[in-house]
Amino acid sequence: MPLADWMYSPVPEVEEAVKHIRQKYPVNFLPEVGRIRLLLEKLDNPHCRLPFVFHVAGTNGKGSSLAFLQAVFEAAGLSVHKYVSPHLIRFEERIIIAGKEIETQILLDLIEECAGIAGDEPLSFFEFFMAISFLAYSRYPADVLLLETGLGGIYDATNVIGGDRIVSLLTHISYDHTHILGSTLREIAVNKAGIIKPCCPCVIAHQTSSDVIDVFLRQAADLKSPVFLHDRDWQETVLESGGFEYKSKKNNFKLPPPRLLGRHQIYNAGAALAALENSPYASLLQQKILEQAMLNVFWRGRLEHITEGFLADLLPEGWELWVDAAHNESGAEILKDQMKVWGKKQPIHLITAMKNSKNAAGFYQPLFAYMETVQAVDVDWMDANMVSSEELCRYIRQMGYKQVKTAFNLESAICSLVFQFSKPQRILISGSLYLVGHALRG
Repeated sequence: MPLADWMYSPVPEVEEAVKHIRQKYPVNFLPEVGRIRLLLEKLDNPHCRLPFVFHVAGTNGKGSSLAFLQAVFEAAGLSVHKYVSPHLIRFEERIIIAGKEIETQILLDLIEECAGIAGDEPLSFFEFFMAISFLAYSRYPADVLLLETGLGGIYDATNVIGGDRIVSLLTHISYDHTHILGSTLREIAVNKAGIIKPCCPCVIAHQTSSDVIDVFLRQAADLKSPVFLHDRDWQETVLESGGFEYKSKKNNFKLPPPRLLGRHQIYNAGAALAALENSPYASLLQQKILEQAMLNVFWRGRLEHITEGFLADLLPEGWELWVDAAHNESGAEILKDQMKVWGKKQPIHLITAMKNSKNAAGFYQPLFAYMETVQAVDVDWMDANMVSSEELCRYIRQMGYKQVKTAFNLESAICSLVFQFSKPQRILISGSLYLVGHALRG
C-alpha cells in the first residue's frame, strides 16, 4: 500500500489533538525556560519527581547514545523512560514510558489536562509536550529517565531539571541551528554546556574542536562538576572483528559490532558506557550485559537498510535502499565515511529534501564525489519550512553536481531510477528527518 499521509500519528484522535496543539502554541518562540517553569508550577512541578536522569545535549549522536543506554538498561532487566525529539515516524515515539511508546489514551488524557491548565498562556509546542512528558514520567515508575534536549542546552525546555541525580552527556558538536545557537563552534558549545549541573558528573564525548572541549571544561570547572573526557579518561578502539574495545582506568571490555552501523556509532556506544561509568549504575558494566546490549541496540533511520515495505517492493533483485537521518555538515561527514566503506562497485543515488534553516553546502558538498544522481522532492505533507525541490536542485547544481532533477515523490524517484538503470544500484534517502520518517512509514 502507498506511504501514509498522516502528519503526526496513524491514530486519528492523536493526529487531531497534536494538530490542535500545534495551531494553538507556535513553534517559533525563542528558547527560554521561564514559560515552561510557570506551567510546571501549575502542574505541581512534576519535573522534581523524576528518576535518575541522563541528560544529553549535542549536535549529532544524542539519540544514538540514548539508544545504547536504553539497550544496556534493558539487557540488565531495568525499566527506562525516554524523551527524544523530533519524532521520526509517529509522534508517540517522543515519549517512552517504561520502555514503550506512550499509550493513546494516556497521551490524549495528558493533552487535555495540560491544555486546560495552560489555557492561553504564551507557550511553545515543544514546551507544551515537554510538560506533558514530565507529568507522565512522574506518574509511572521506571529506573531511569533518558532525556534528550530539543535545541541547545541553556534555554532548552528540558533544562528545568535540577538536583544531584543527573549525569550530563555532551555528544559531538558541529554546526547546526546557527541562527539561534551561534555562528561559531565556541558559541554553540557555550549553549550546549548549559546542561552541565553543579557538582554532577559531566561526560564529554568525542570532539573534533579544541575550542569546544575548552568551553566544556571551563563550564564544568566553574560548577565544580567532575569531568570524564574522551581520549583522556576513556577510549574506544575498533577491532579487526568489527567490534570495539572500551577502555578506562576502571574498565576494559571487548565488545561485538553494534547493531547500529558506522564508526561514529562506536563513539556513541563509548559515550553511553562512559555515562554509565559515572552514574550509580556503573555496576551494569558487565561483559554479558554489554554484549547483549550491542546486539539489541536499535535506532531507526540511522544508516538503516530497508528490505521490506512499499518502497523496498519497488526495487528489482540486487538493488539496495538505505535511509539516514543526517541533515547537517557533521552528518554528511559520517555518510561520506560509510560511502568510502561501500566503495564504487555499486553506484549511489541520493533522494533528498532539506529545511530552509540548514546549510545546504555543508551537507551536500562532502558527498559530491560519491553520488551518481540526485533527486529532490517536496515535503509538502509536513508543516515545516522546507526548501522547494526546484530551489534545492539549483543549490546542488551550483556545487558541481551534474545529474540533478526533481521528483514528484519518493515512489516516482525510485521508479525513475529503476527505469534508467538495468544493473543493481544503491539508493540513499537523506537530508531531512521528515523525508526519512516518511520513507519509513511504508
